[in-house]
This record gives sequence, structure tokens and C-alpha cells, in this order.
Amino acid sequence: MRPIATAVVLILALLSVADRSHAAWMGARAFCFAGCFLAGSVDPNRLLYSLTAAFASIAVAGLGGLDLAIAALAFSLFDLKLRHMATLLAGLGLTGAISFGYSRWDPAWTPVFFPFHNRNHYAVFCELGLPLLVYAYRRTNNRSFIYAGAVMLVAALAGGSRAGAFLLLAEAAALWVAVAGKQKAWVAGPAIAIGASMFFMLSNSDRIQNPFAGDHRLEIWQSAAQMVAARPLQGWGAGNFANAYPAFASFDNSELVNAVHNDWLEWAIEFGILPVAAFLGFFFWWIRKTIQFYPSWGILIGALHAAVDYPFHLPGLLVFAAALAGSIESYGTSIEAESTDRQRRNRRTHSP
Repeated sequence: MRPIATAVVLILALLSVADRSHAAWMGARAFCFAGCFLAGSVDPNRLLYSLTAAFASIAVAGLGGLDLAIAALAFSLFDLKLRHMATLLAGLGLTGAISFGYSRWDPAWTPVFFPFHNRNHYAVFCELGLPLLVYAYRRTNNRSFIYAGAVMLVAALAGGSRAGAFLLLAEAAALWVAVAGKQKAWVAGPAIAIGASMFFMLSNSDRIQNPFAGDHRLEIWQSAAQMVAARPLQGWGAGNFANAYPAFASFDNSELVNAVHNDWLEWAIEFGILPVAAFLGFFFWWIRKTIQFYPSWGILIGALHAAVDYPFHLPGLLVFAAALAGSIESYGTSIEAESTDRQRRNRRTHSP
């Protein structure tokens, strides 16, 4: 029952991402917070670690630290086996792909990548999941995981996310080399070229030729850097970016700038550089520890994408990424070692 309850919490958290009005965000946060305790691991050590990290986040950042607190709880308390996490990921990813396909037939359909806000957030979800789907296929020999990953990759590329396309194709190439070996690495070249060609044919050429035209991201990042410099330690307060930004804005197009399009920079603006530095220190320590286990690559790629967008300001995506990292922490190394031990036993059994 506990794995089922955990899966339900993660699904509902991601469904909350579809709420563009943000009316359900606080409810989603409260549900995730409660769900972590009701559906999470009962191991006393993990509970102690997760509570310490969660309440430290709230103590440092107030209510704004609730997202990081929930992420800490999900990382420590949610520990679905990786094949179950891959099944959940494939189901949600295919739902987004089907929604995108339907939007091509009915342009009035929104959100295009249900339950994700837009093509960038769907691309981040695919980045998180592609390595895990490849791993699940290798573990179970179930081709459904590969088919799901291929459909999700095509939908993400057709969606037109520029950073998503670049990172997904790079991720796919790295996965191919890791799985097929360096001797077959040359096969990745034509496959990546086909994927890139599809992206260019289906995307708006102006967005590709002038990647920063129209959205003013460079100007926003410059102003955001000035905001960090003005209050490097205390920050401007959780959720206060949109209120504080006009005093530093370098342009005015009569539209509200509600996000920096860089999660890391926006967190530094709101909470100051010390909490962000502490989290980055933990993140790089964890990545360095798990980098040999390629399902963790999705977490790294998603973090890179967050440098040009704001996927992890959405509670659902943040909780899912944290839960995925927690499952990798719980099962990744041991499963990899188990697989190696099994291969060694098989070689000894079949040796003359």
C-alpha cells in the first residue's frame, strides 16, 4: 500500500502543475507535505534527516522555504523502486505526448502538454526520465520503456523547446555511448542528426536564429544579477521577485516579468546566496557520488535546464525530481552492484 500511496502523491503533485492560475499551488504544497508523512518511509533515521532538512529550510526562508522542505521530505521519505518510478514516469510522459498530439488536431486545446505548463517544462520532465527509462529497459528487458522514451523524446523535440532539444539530444547521445559502448558510438551521430533535423523543421526559424530576441532574457538576467548584488545575504524575500524587479528593470514592454527564467538566480534573489550555495554544495556532492549510475544524469540535465528556465518553481516538478533522486539514492547503487554480482556468478557458472 505504501508504494501505491507514494505514487498517488507524486501523480497529484504533477497534476497541480497544470494550474496556470496558481490557485491550487498552496493546496498542492500542503498535500505534498502531508503526503510525505503518510506515504513516506517509516525508517527512523531517514525521518530524522528529512525533518531536520525540512525545518531548517523553513527556519531559514520562512514559508518560501516550504518547497525546499517538501523536496527534502520527498528525497528522504519517498523510495519507490526504480522500475516503479520508471512506470510512473512513462505514464505521465505519454500523457503529455498524447496531449501534444491532440493539440495539433485541436489548436484550442490547453495546456498543450498536459499536465505540464509548456514545452520547456515537459522537456525537463523528459530529461529527468529518459535515463531511467533506458535503465528500466535494461533491467527488465521490457521494450515498452524504450518505446515510451522514444515517443516522449519525439514529442519534446516537436514541441520546440530550444534548451530542451539541445540537452535531450546530448543526453541521448551520452546514454547511447554508455549503454552500447564506444565501439558503437558512431551510430549516435546519424540518430542525433535526424532528431536535430526534425526539431529545426518543426520549430520557428526566428526563435532559433535569434534565441534571445523578444523574451528579453539577457536584460532580465542582468537586472537579476544587480538584485543579488544589492541584497546578497538577506535576499528580497520568498515570492518577492516580481515586486522588487521593477526598480532594477532595464526595459519596459508593459508586461509583467514574473520570473527570472533561471531557477538558481531567482532563488539567490529571494533567499540570498548562502542557502543557494548550501543547496548547490549538497547537489554537486550527490551528483559526484552517483554520476557512475546513469539514471542520475537526468537530475543533472534538469538542473542545467533550470539555468535558462524555471521548472523547479513548480512544486510538482520539484517534488518529482527530489523523489527520483531519493529512489536512486535508495536503490541505484545496490541494484547496480547486484547486477554486477549476478554477471560474475553467471560467468563462474558457465565457465568450463
